[in-house]
Amino acid sequence: MDAVAMTLEWARPDLDPVFVHLWRYGQEPVMYKHPSYEGRTSLFIDKLKYGDISLKLSKVKLSDEGKYRCFLPSLGRESIVQLVVGAAFSPVVEITKDSSGVVLGCESKGWYPEPEVFWLDGEGNILSAGPTETVRGPDGLYTVSSRVTVEKTDTNRFTYDFFLSSSAVYISIVLAVVFMCIVAVVFVVWRWRRNKLSLSQVVDQSQPIVAIVGDDIILPCHLEPAMDAVAMALEWARPDLEPRFVHVWRDGQDLLINKHPSYEGRTRLFINKLKHGDISLKLSEVKLSDEGKYRCFIPSLGRESIVKLVVGAVSSPVIGITKASSEVVLGCESKGWYPEPEVFWLDGEGNILSAGPTETVRGPDGLYTVSSRVTVEKTDTFTCRVQQQSINQSRERQIHIPIPDVPFPAAVHINIVLAVVFMCIVAVFVVWRWRRNKISK
Repeated sequence: MDAVAMTLEWARPDLDPVFVHLWRYGQEPVMYKHPSYEGRTSLFIDKLKYGDISLKLSKVKLSDEGKYRCFLPSLGRESIVQLVVGAAFSPVVEITKDSSGVVLGCESKGWYPEPEVFWLDGEGNILSAGPTETVRGPDGLYTVSSRVTVEKTDTNRFTYDFFLSSSAVYISIVLAVVFMCIVAVVFVVWRWRRNKLSLSQVVDQSQPIVAIVGDDIILPCHLEPAMDAVAMALEWARPDLEPRFVHVWRDGQDLLINKHPSYEGRTRLFINKLKHGDISLKLSEVKLSDEGKYRCFIPSLGRESIVKLVVGAVSSPVIGITKASSEVVLGCESKGWYPEPEVFWLDGEGNILSAGPTETVRGPDGLYTVSSRVTVEKTDTFTCRVQQQSINQSRERQIHIPIPDVPFPAAVHINIVLAVVFMCIVAVFVVWRWRRNKISK
């Protein structure tokens, strides 16, 4: 498949920085490339469209030996290539004579890995020689030497005379000391810089971040010990998306190319905190689709941290009342939940009531609507509680059922009517007596 528009990473995990060669946005950024590979790596640009992402490495060095990682972030695919580097040099033979015979000395410099030395006579038979002396120089190359004593004349033997004046020896020693001092200084500086960078680790976020739809939240990511991250490249990504980038910081600014459209205008870094190693990301107006695993990655350090975001949605329940003969049926409904919640009914003392099965419906927006019914027979305060444990959220509603009106029997109604009639007759009689007494006077 065509890899021209993809991001390609060739890296050695044992180096710092790890990158050997990068291909991003149709070009080769060199700012995060390991210095030892500058000017020595290249891709075959005309073959990228055919899926050939092989790397050409020129002028191979002994230090190039190791494992190389070919990685395509957009596909989440990688391949490991092991490179073994060797060095070889022709041996030099010298002859010395002593009382026991002729002593042949053989020395060869500049080998890697460590070689073996054998002596053979004119017929190809291996001779018994002294132990091989091996010395590894500061450049990592091996020098091997061996001696053998022969007592007979053999074919293809030559005598070499070597002479080295004392001044030449002195100069050689001085040059060797200077060379070793330079190597030591370079090594110490390199180790210091490497240790300084390697000490800074991206702190892992072990607990998931829980957010409710519409919230503004912070996805944490820190370097400890703290170090200035302003000039570093910082990548926040979700591997399950395409494009995967949520927020990218490069060359001191936010990079919008290849950013996933759903995050546009909703992410930002805390610029004033970057110098203290705080590379946390603020995500505004959280959506249900934001749930997932986020990767905080620093390419120059080869360090990363994974932050899991759990998104929830909640809604307050509504209670309805329905009367049936001497019983009361309470209905509770709550819309707009995520993940799917549970529904409980409680009495005035907090005891869970036995209710019917919860009805659950998931809408096209991915949110759940739950409803439940319970029948009660006594006066009390009842609570409908809707809760979701994974996001640690609950909502509840209370309702009070009063003492019901007790209906009067028919006999009671008749007695009341007769009493009212009797009181009216008495009242009329009293008024008539009062008027009669008044007239008679």
